[in-house]
Amino acid sequence: MAFTVTDPDFKHSPFTGMTRKHWLETATFLLDGVFMHIPNFDAPIILPRQHTISYPQPDSPKWQFQAEQYEGLARTFMAASHLIRESPDLSIQGYNLREYYANQILRAVNPESEGYLGSLSGLLREHGLRHFQHTVEGAALVIGLMNCRSEIWNAYTRNEQNQVAEYISDAAHNRTLSHNWRFFNVLMLTFLKRNEYPIDEAALRDHLQHLMSYYAGNGWYRDHSSFDYYNAWAFQFYGPIWCSWYGYEHEPRIAQIIEKRHHEFTETYPLMFSRQGHQLMWGRSIIYRCAAASSLGAAFLLNNTRMSPGWARRIASGNLLQFLTREDVFFKHVPCLGYYGLFEPLVQFYSCSASPFWMSKIYTALSLPADSPFWTETEETGVWRDLKDQQKTITLPGPGLTLTVHGKTGTSELRPGKVANNLPYNNRLAYNSSFLWESDSPEGATAMTYSIKQLGKDTEFAFPLTISFCKEEAGVIYRQLNLGLGDTYFGPARIDLADIIIPGGVIRIDRARIAVRHEIHLGHFGLPHSNGQTPRIQETARNGARAIIASISNRQLALVACRGWDRLGAMEHTGKNAEAEKSTVLYAERIRNKDYSGMELFVTLMLHRTDNEDFSDSELFPIRKLTYRDWTRTDQPCGVELTLTDGQVYQIDFGNIEGQVSQ
Repeated sequence: MAFTVTDPDFKHSPFTGMTRKHWLETATFLLDGVFMHIPNFDAPIILPRQHTISYPQPDSPKWQFQAEQYEGLARTFMAASHLIRESPDLSIQGYNLREYYANQILRAVNPESEGYLGSLSGLLREHGLRHFQHTVEGAALVIGLMNCRSEIWNAYTRNEQNQVAEYISDAAHNRTLSHNWRFFNVLMLTFLKRNEYPIDEAALRDHLQHLMSYYAGNGWYRDHSSFDYYNAWAFQFYGPIWCSWYGYEHEPRIAQIIEKRHHEFTETYPLMFSRQGHQLMWGRSIIYRCAAASSLGAAFLLNNTRMSPGWARRIASGNLLQFLTREDVFFKHVPCLGYYGLFEPLVQFYSCSASPFWMSKIYTALSLPADSPFWTETEETGVWRDLKDQQKTITLPGPGLTLTVHGKTGTSELRPGKVANNLPYNNRLAYNSSFLWESDSPEGATAMTYSIKQLGKDTEFAFPLTISFCKEEAGVIYRQLNLGLGDTYFGPARIDLADIIIPGGVIRIDRARIAVRHEIHLGHFGLPHSNGQTPRIQETARNGARAIIASISNRQLALVACRGWDRLGAMEHTGKNAEAEKSTVLYAERIRNKDYSGMELFVTLMLHRTDNEDFSDSELFPIRKLTYRDWTRTDQPCGVELTLTDGQVYQIDFGNIEGQVSQ
């Protein structure tokens, strides 16, 4: 099962063939899979369960089963509501969509119904102060109701409206979490106010004030301690919706702030998508997939947007097709808990089988009229148009992110710099749209990160705890990595990072500060054994630099050790890669059998290709001269001057890096 674009319009959409009609078809396609699992008109949406990590499990409390039903109702409704507005008589798998959702919403909010989902107040009384999924789904529910207001909300009797409003008000006026969740309360409160129900005005303002205070700059908000896609599918998604519902008319100052920050966001956010419009696999809740592009359509709900409509639609359509055209995305006809196929390392405790339908947020673009520039302008490729074989890199000091698009390979890359936790889907050195994230490998050679093992102890490899952004200076990105060794006497292993981004890759100059005897690995991206392909491994050397290359059809990786490493290798992993069961990671290794064995400087080249042409010598060995310095001009140990074959010269000096650390 996979979606196919029929009768593509390559005149209007030369890159994807996708028009507004095709978007409606994709929504119908997704809901067709959902309604295959609905046994009768009164049955809730409960999708096939997939993992032991996801909720609910057989012994879970009742509220988790209710939350599962709420997710199934509210998240699919965000897609269905657009179809209902467009075609009120539309039926899927024999069910009239408008009648089914109108009935399910009433059953969900009626305490006398078997389908009642429980009130937030009741859950708090029964289970004590904690957070519940009901708050999240309340926001999705009101978005759906606003999308098809005439077809469902206005068709309810006043008593039915009152019952729905009372249920929403209970959640809207109750406790929430102090991060993106405040937007859930904002939208529920605003829905009530729009429909002339009383609300706590002070609470609405409090939520908005706190949300605006999380702003970090460059269009990004800090969500609790993180920077990730919650900026795209929460802050920069709900903000434009709220402006269009209420803000422009009643709170113009706040709406002005939201619009200004959205402009800043869309100036650079498109660089996180590949030439094909494919997203990076990065951050929490990545099972939500193409929700990552939802803020691009939402941009056109604003009074003003600087985003090119042709580029916005090209990215969003490509992002939809990235997933819907792949059979492995689907488990029993619905998007699975994974990225492409089922992949348990991505599943989080707050996920259930309906959770991937957060991707329905991308369909907010369908709330735009057919004559919106988002739909009428011809697709175009934005920054890619004139990039050719070069790369474009932008560093955002606010969130500490570095974004790169590689014209040579058509890929996008992200380098995180303010990571205050040890979540593996946040703390890799880089993320690439064509080489997916891999989970940790305790035996070593974890993809795209350093891993370390203290010798003399029976321990596995340890992984980064934090990444700090330091500065961008003279074409070099400086960051700092802390790895936990579990030995408080010696303290953490600290690696000062310096990245020189080049077309198709990066030159890494990293200073290792490690007191204990150890074995340390640096892994490249994971190369999946796609379609059962076993990579071809080659090695070569030149002027003291050693290279190892791994290749499958249309994807290649090269790792070149220029200084500081003992050896290069390739390790096969099972169950670590989100695209294939088996994968290969190229890695560099160093072993030191003595404590306090001296500070070391690693110089490493990491390259990728998305074709079958061999890496040239000029690509593999771009360093003409490497001059190591025991002490730099800022009185720091371990610096280097690099002269590249194209004549560029880089001075790597970590300077007073400890005073520049930012998380």
